[in-house]
Amino acid sequence: MRKEQEDLRISAYTSLSLNMTIELKVEVVAKETIRPSSPTPDHLKNFNFSVFDQLSPILYTSVLLFYTSHASASSPRHRSSHLKSSLSKALARFYPLAGRIRDNLYIDCDDGGAEFVDAKVNCHISHILDRPCPVSLCKLLPIDTESPEASTGRLLLVQANAFGCGGLAVGICVSHKIADASTLTTFIKAWSAAAHLGDAIVGIEIPPLDMASARFPPLVELAAISAMVVLPKARCVTRRYVLDPAKITPLAASEAVPEPTQVEAVAALVWRRVACASRKNNPGRQSLLSQAVNLRGRLPEPLPQTTVGNFVGGFKVEIPSQAEEREMELKKLVSDMREAKREYFDNYTPRLTGGEASCMTIVEAATKFGTLINSGAVDFYNCSSWCGFGLYKAADFGWGTPAWVSSVGVEYKNSIVLVDARGGGMIEVWLTLSQADMDSLDADEELLRFASLNPSVSGSCIA
Repeated sequence: MRKEQEDLRISAYTSLSLNMTIELKVEVVAKETIRPSSPTPDHLKNFNFSVFDQLSPILYTSVLLFYTSHASASSPRHRSSHLKSSLSKALARFYPLAGRIRDNLYIDCDDGGAEFVDAKVNCHISHILDRPCPVSLCKLLPIDTESPEASTGRLLLVQANAFGCGGLAVGICVSHKIADASTLTTFIKAWSAAAHLGDAIVGIEIPPLDMASARFPPLVELAAISAMVVLPKARCVTRRYVLDPAKITPLAASEAVPEPTQVEAVAALVWRRVACASRKNNPGRQSLLSQAVNLRGRLPEPLPQTTVGNFVGGFKVEIPSQAEEREMELKKLVSDMREAKREYFDNYTPRLTGGEASCMTIVEAATKFGTLINSGAVDFYNCSSWCGFGLYKAADFGWGTPAWVSSVGVEYKNSIVLVDARGGGMIEVWLTLSQADMDSLDADEELLRFASLNPSVSGSCIA
């Protein structure tokens, strides 16, 4: 058994280090401000936040889109020019992204513009796709995802990274104060439409951008509050795993939940294993999972999925501090997750009918949640899923769909992000833990039975 564990550990570290032989160097060639193709009308100059936006953390929602040389035969200069011109057209429709936040209450839509960075990379794109390195990927973004500029500076930044082989990686950062993952996807779809047809809204039904603030108006008393929840930070390590949900969901099924979703099964498995890893270092700690949910279609009066802004809630599930092994079984955790989600949608979301009373309900829930997390009394895991957003299909700017749509590791401790893997069917899990907990997880036999640690993007499958 000891030899098997050591073999697993060696395999894990080898897979992570194979791409370290070449240091990834990214050289910024030029920076340009991209403004909307038409000026924002005077009556739209002040874009009010919703209360959800006010409570959102100060960071950037980010994504990386990779295109191989086969899909992008045009020159880097031509591709960059095409991205800039179409971005300008898209900003005319998504004008708040070209403005600046004022007092955590509204965006001054002054057409200040988005930042566009042209950069060149010193290696072949296959160097990244064959063995992605979370630390290196951050170099392909135009700004640190945790930068405070998310509330004081530009709300949208783009970096076009040209590889010598002809490949291209587009790094997109949008302030989380105005965009969750759903909004980012909607914007990319509109930008892609503009790149193809010169129109940012062809085939995309985008409701009035002020729909969110009209339903859930901003609260003046939140103007001075920078963040309700301070996500825990520590010396962290990020790993990328690829899992086959088809192998996990049958094991997660039970009489209580006969047909678990793929996200439920994968999230429960990962949570179970990281909770066990944490217990080795901190015995007797309560483990709490917060699963983010898109509220747009769950409100008493549902909003279109293309509604711009932040509409993310979250239900909580716990593993008691003295829980026995049977209380941490996969079926039990999935059942607990399903029940917590049902209670959340039955008891909380019906109160979100709009207006000041609903806004106070949202603030009260955020306050309770923040108090619990900021106390440090529990092992808190924040899980969000980007599965089902269709980014691969959406992000075609004229040279084909991406070879890879990548998340980027964050510094926040105990972060779990689920993303659709290339080709469909598989799920990528981006996991950020403390160094000690990751060391305990590296040779976890149960996780590695279902997960491949950082496989090649072109071969993201379980051996």
